[in-house]
Amino acid sequence: MRARLRLELIIAALCAMMLALLGYERGSIERERRPSTFSSYDTGKNGYRALYEVLRAAGVSVRRFENPLPTLDSQTQTLVITSYEYEGEMTAKPLDKNDADWLRAFVRNGGRLVAIDSQFAGSADAAPAVGTTVQAAGGAAVTLARNEFTRGVRLIDGPIGWSFPFSERDGVPLLANRGGMVGVWYRYGRGEVIAITAPEIFGNEWLRNADNLRFAYNVVAGHGIVAFDEYVHGYSETPSAWGVLPAPVHVAVWIALAIAVIALIGANVPFAPPYPADLPDERTSSDYITAIAELMRRSRGRAPDEDVLWHAQIEFQQRKEQRA
Repeated sequence: MRARLRLELIIAALCAMMLALLGYERGSIERERRPSTFSSYDTGKNGYRALYEVLRAAGVSVRRFENPLPTLDSQTQTLVITSYEYEGEMTAKPLDKNDADWLRAFVRNGGRLVAIDSQFAGSADAAPAVGTTVQAAGGAAVTLARNEFTRGVRLIDGPIGWSFPFSERDGVPLLANRGGMVGVWYRYGRGEVIAITAPEIFGNEWLRNADNLRFAYNVVAGHGIVAFDEYVHGYSETPSAWGVLPAPVHVAVWIALAIAVIALIGANVPFAPPYPADLPDERTSSDYITAIAELMRRSRGRAPDEDVLWHAQIEFQQRKEQRA
């Protein structure tokens, strides 16, 4: 039993080590393959962490919003949504029809929407009254309109692969390159919308360009409380109990489950043929009588053939013959 127990412990330890290594390797692979998203939490090249910190350091009332859009409080005047619908795996929770209806009501009632995405889908897009972008090659963008959004801005640098065609006349063009309009501003109801087709220009990598930073600040700041929508990127204020646990705890839980499974298997599944157990050392009354008789025989010094029972049998036989 001890050898079997030691074997089970060795197997459990090996499984635990394998699970730990598997969890570590999987986490490393996911970290390597995980793309940089346009989130204010992301510190990668596309992340908006630098922009968020700059705005906060400059005294802008900025915060992160991690709930469905209809729960946004009425104090928020400016809502920033980045890469929210048509970026495939880059968007964790794309906006649906209900979100689009809410955005239309939000802007119509005086809200301000900064929609930063590459592929705008016109009437099918969540941003109200926005145009349709086309894929077009183009380099850096220059400012067209001279207003509060482009003040001090000359050249916006960064990857720009989509743009609104110049044939679309709705709104005021803010930025453009040879491929089309990169940023437009327009009124909708009592509110306004700023649509920008190059999310990367505000990312951590390209925000080092002073004009990029200045344009981002002009677009976002100066219009009340600003909220960056992080719900579309998979962040939520009410995560699951499993989701809030760190990765080492996940590995520890899987190890504990593996040990429990191995213990159950070892206790219920035989791995060898059964073997007879040793008979218990239990003596009967006959063994006791035999031992007493042997002691009595030895104490009287008689030879083995002069046993008491033997002489009693001879005497009984003689009496029987006499009676006959």
